Amino acid sequence: MGKRKTVLIVDDSPAILDALSAAFEDAGYDVGEARDGEEVFRKMAALDPDALLLDIYMPKINGTDVCRLVKAHPHWKKTYLVLMSSRLSDKELADYRRLGADVVLRKPFDPAEVVAAVGEAIGAPEPAA
Repeated sequence: MGKRKTVLIVDDSPAILDALSAAFEDAGYDVGEARDGEEVFRKMAALDPDALLLDIYMPKINGTDVCRLVKAHPHWKKTYLVLMSSRLSDKELADYRRLGADVVLRKPFDPAEVVAAVGEAIGAPEPAA
């Protein structure tokens, strides 16, 4: 049996963190949370997540800079990356894809749809023993 599928959710909104964390946990994923851009890197090192769900507008280090740093890191550059924001123009969507985001989501969204999309990309978690 291999490593369990893990997602790291980064958002400064407790409501978004709670909703996404609950949806991913209910689907069988291991979940980590971070509330700002600085905390991301400690959590990435500790969890080695399969997917990173990242709010763009956060305190300390914004999601755009985190995206650049994650995609430049030799070990993390292949981590499936979902950027999220309620404020996105069509040009920004294209820019974030060029930065390395696999998916860019506009808030609000249905957490179950996010879980399904991530599951398609990284695979469903193994059932608990």
